Amino acid sequence: MPGVLLVIAVMIIANLLAAIIPYLGTALLSLLLGLIIRQLSFNFEKFIPGISWSEKYALEAAVVLMGLGFNFSTLITAGASTVGIIFISIIIIILIVLLLQKVVKGKDKLLWLLGAGSAICGSSAIGATAPLIRAKEEETGAAMAVINFLGLLGMLILPVIAVFAGYNSLDTGILLGGILQSVGHVAGASFSVSAEIGQLAMIVKMGRIIFLIPFLIFIYLLFRKNIDGTVLKFPLFIIFFLAAVLISQTGIISGNILKIFTKTGDVLLNGAMAAIGLKINIRSLWKISGQALTAGLVIFIIQIVIFIVFLALN
Repeated sequence: MPGVLLVIAVMIIANLLAAIIPYLGTALLSLLLGLIIRQLSFNFEKFIPGISWSEKYALEAAVVLMGLGFNFSTLITAGASTVGIIFISIIIIILIVLLLQKVVKGKDKLLWLLGAGSAICGSSAIGATAPLIRAKEEETGAAMAVINFLGLLGMLILPVIAVFAGYNSLDTGILLGGILQSVGHVAGASFSVSAEIGQLAMIVKMGRIIFLIPFLIFIYLLFRKNIDGTVLKFPLFIIFFLAAVLISQTGIISGNILKIFTKTGDVLLNGAMAAIGLKINIRSLWKISGQALTAGLVIFIIQIVIFIVFLALN
């Protein structure tokens, strides 16, 4: 209970700070605040059980509830060519991760987390991928920090690229929705340009998020066998996540109820981020942050190139 209460307190404070610093978002603020508190605290052992429990179950529940907010019709609205480039960009990012593993030795899990956050949906994808690859808290924290930093950077430079390239509303929406990492980044950057671009960008973004299901299954198959030969059990939360996505397509649950569920998912994700921050040893995080930032930048730049080429040819 002490650990759970501490996680809740961190999450509440982060939510209040998000109103003052909106561009960071509650999830990242929860992570950073938890990280700071962990380094300033002593006799922390009594909090660890509750923090570990919160990290595991809040994160899995958040991913499941995210599924209720998906809508496969967004893929149809986005158009076949846009769906195609989303799929191609995800495949290219997977290939980049595999290539980077040859250069950055011993950081396979960190690279997969960065790939997940870049290709799909930022912190949510990183959080869903981390337990499947048995990532350390420091790796998860570093990946989330880098992805959110790149998201903020993208919010500044991608609209400028769209203006200089002379993109229309649809092209701008594809650029922002296809590259920016989290839903918050996409919404913040696109709606600040115009409501039309905001709606188009969110459609493209939701198209990316739908690919989270096959991505997680791919990651599970890749990492299911441990070094000692034991096999990881298929995570139940992925099955529940898929069920939630299917239920959301039936119309059985009203739109207002779905909003409550997805909002609850956001809250649980923030709690999980706070728990991850509270478990991170900052000295271990410092050792890998530079490599994480370099690898994240490589992926981010290649993403931008992919979409600029696609829009030029389309």
